[in-house]
Order: sequence, then structure tokens, then C-alpha cells
Amino acid sequence: MNPSSPRGRLRDALLCVGERGDLDEADLSAAVAAALRELASEALDERSRVDLVTVGAEDHPWGRSLGLRLADYDVDLSDVLLYADESHLPSRVRESCPTLNQEEWEAVLLVSKLVFTGLQSEPEPVRDDAGRHQQVTPRPPRSVARERFCLALAAISERPDLHQDELTAQLRTALLNFASETPDNKEAAQRIAVLHTGEPQQRPRLCLSRSGVAFAEVVLSADGSPVPSCLREEFPDLTQDEWNAVIQVTGLTLMAFETEPARDAE
Repeated sequence: MNPSSPRGRLRDALLCVGERGDLDEADLSAAVAAALRELASEALDERSRVDLVTVGAEDHPWGRSLGLRLADYDVDLSDVLLYADESHLPSRVRESCPTLNQEEWEAVLLVSKLVFTGLQSEPEPVRDDAGRHQQVTPRPPRSVARERFCLALAAISERPDLHQDELTAQLRTALLNFASETPDNKEAAQRIAVLHTGEPQQRPRLCLSRSGVAFAEVVLSADGSPVPSCLREEFPDLTQDEWNAVIQVTGLTLMAFETEPARDAE
């Protein structure tokens, strides 16, 4: 890890959530929250709503895993993006990224959902302790597929020795191995590429293969867009601030896995 910049510190904190270990959930949440606030103050200023997001868990029949969640609504960010990927291309995004089409917008949301899913911890059995306080136990290690996906994401910023075509191939393969080769996932994988873009210097970033627009730019350009109707149907009490928080944290997470800009690396 390279924790010397806000992006590096956020990347380090996010990767710790799914790592094997016995770090307390509150400590994990505090580390992620601090890193999010730091990068948000640099990228979003007073628009930031990242404090509405926390690290938490929900018990499912298949187990319990840690991930990023809306604190008050108590829903995974990955679940919000799952239903949002049916939304229409927001006008704000169309204005900021005029070359973007509807299919690419849906692919950005789908891949972002998979990124949050990949950063979650592996499910662990739900234990019935009859009301007794649960002891902190080590989280199970990441599966091979999940670990390779996390490594492929981290390689964008941490492997300057690799050509962008190799980084792209690794990421596409790791995504499909982790998320399964459904038609939607296969189509989304073909829309991603690691390309050298950005200011003040060209640097490896996760981008759309056709238009070359960075995923982080696409997502953050949607900040402030109205809550999509498809989301209101699934989450009727979701507020505008919470939707803004999902967009902002998604964009900042994608930024965390980009190569550092020159001004941050100095």
C-alpha cells in the first residue's frame, strides 16, 4: 500500500475491510470514515455527504459480511447500485460527459457495484449466542477470486511496471472470475479499460473502453442528480442526501484505485 496521500489512505482502509483479521468493526469504520472525509474535503468541499456512510454488516442466511452501508437506512451501497443500474442517464452526467451513452452509464454502475462487493469481507457463519455479547473473532480470508479482483484493482495504482493493456486484461479476467460470467457482467467487462488519462499528467485510471472517460468522473458528475424512480420503488425512504452520499463514496472509492495525480504524489 501507499498510504502517503488521501487516495492511498482510503485505498488502504477499504482493502482492510475484507482482509482476514480481528480488527474491531468500530475501528474499521473509523478508519474508512476518516479516509473518506479526508479525500472528500479535497474533492468535494462543502458538498460532502460521506458521513452518511459507514462500515457495517447485515446477517443473511448465507452468513455475515462487512461492507460499506448507509448508516441510517442500513442498506449496502452495493444493493443501492444494484437497483440504480436500471436508471436513465442523468442530465448532469450527459452534460459533463457528452460522449457517454446509456449502456455505458449502466456499465459504470454495475462495475461500481461489483467493486463494493469485492471489497466486502467473506461471509462468516451467523452465530446464535442467545443474547450474549459476541467476542471479536478473526474474519475469514478472502476467497482466491475475491483476492485476485482486489489485487487487480490495486494494481492500477500500484503496478507502474505493467502496461495498460495487461492491467486491463487482468481486471477483466478477475472481475468475471469473481462476479461470474453472466451476460451483463461479460458486457460490462468489455466496457472497462485501464487507460492513461487525466490532468495534470496522463496516468493509469479505470476508464470506459470506448469513450476513454474515467469511471470516477462519470460517477461524480452524477452528484446532486435526483433519486432515480427505480430506486424510490425499492427504497421508498431513501433521501436525496443519502443518494448523494452513495454517489460521492462510489466516486471517491474509484478515485482511490487510480494512480496518484502529480500534485498528490509530491
